[in-house]
Amino acid sequence: MTGGDGVLEDQTVLVDGDRIVALGPTASTPVPEGATRVEGRGRWLMPGLADMHLHLQQGTGTAGDNAGLQMRLLLANGVTTARALGAAPTGLELRARVAKGEVLGPRLLVSGPSFHGKSVQGPEAARQRVREQKAAGFDLLKTHGGLGRETYDAMMAEAKAQGLRVNGHVTPDVGLAHALASGQQLEHLDGWLAALLPPGDPAVVDQLDFTDALERMDAARIPALAEATRKAGVWSSPTLELFELLSSADQLDMLRARPELRYAPPAAVEAWTKALSDPELTGAPAARRQRFVELRRQVVRGLHTAGAGLLVGSDSPQFFMVTGFAVHREMEAMAAAGLPAHAVLEAATRGAAEYLGESAEWGTVAPGRRADLLLLDADPRKDVRNTRALSGVVLRGRWLPRAELDAMLAEVESAVKAKAP
Repeated sequence: MTGGDGVLEDQTVLVDGDRIVALGPTASTPVPEGATRVEGRGRWLMPGLADMHLHLQQGTGTAGDNAGLQMRLLLANGVTTARALGAAPTGLELRARVAKGEVLGPRLLVSGPSFHGKSVQGPEAARQRVREQKAAGFDLLKTHGGLGRETYDAMMAEAKAQGLRVNGHVTPDVGLAHALASGQQLEHLDGWLAALLPPGDPAVVDQLDFTDALERMDAARIPALAEATRKAGVWSSPTLELFELLSSADQLDMLRARPELRYAPPAAVEAWTKALSDPELTGAPAARRQRFVELRRQVVRGLHTAGAGLLVGSDSPQFFMVTGFAVHREMEAMAAAGLPAHAVLEAATRGAAEYLGESAEWGTVAPGRRADLLLLDADPRKDVRNTRALSGVVLRGRWLPRAELDAMLAEVESAVKAKAP
């Protein structure tokens, strides 16, 4: 069983309601009469996973609606906390229904509609929009950037006054240094590649950039910027897998062969295929695509080395990234980038809780914590892919055995087939 920085062997964990109430050696930890027993001998127990970048689809969790199918996919993949950085108008209602126990799903955090150059024009409009989203009950704010420095600063100041975190994109009008100074949580490593250019370089760097600007980027700048990120207390959700996938658009056959696509609408798969067939993606020089990927991996390694906070976010569903399964894809991409398994596991569990200021509530296996747990058939410390080897999930104290998780997946597959034209 995982506990803290290592493994506690031969332990018994007692759960009452939605909380862990005791943890100790099996020989000396009494189990109350009538308790439901789950045999974990030879298995590994760890906290549930957190997807910190999800897009909630339409629905309130009723049988067969798109959001309800997402809830099933998340649970079947061991995700017990999910943060929606883009949600249909039904997102708040779904969050409430999950919290009340009317819908079985991970605990949800929901952002309001995005702040960007078209949705917000001017500082006062930004301040007003922050107040409106606070009043509506959203958990956080999402920005796609393009606001201009003055409007951005007004958004950040009002968000701080309202006690709301801001996360999302960093566009050239703000830049990495100012985003760090402002305390914005960063998605996609936005702003990083531009910050690796020599001072005064005129290049405008896009999120997905295969231009010759890559050749002028200096990875030697990463350690200092990573240390600045740590000092600023800014956390990053790299979404490595999504951007590596987009950099591999010439491998569509491999992407289309992903087994989890059985849980995605065929029309979506075809739309993704068409989008990734764009000559700007498939025709980009292989050396530049590889440099783009490697620079992003170096940034993630640099952030880890500096001790800056990292989160796991899938940015799904989109581009062959299927809800739930995409969390494992992202964890595996972070490991492939050179992060040790324990660092990836921390980013997907207690790191997310720490970022949210909820370390006393969840993210570790300890008395008093919420009983969101995974029972695995293989050791995740040896290979993060072993987080896929689910024997079962404990969701707020409710045991969901493998058979029930498989039934959820079968339900999603049937619903997808039924909706296919």
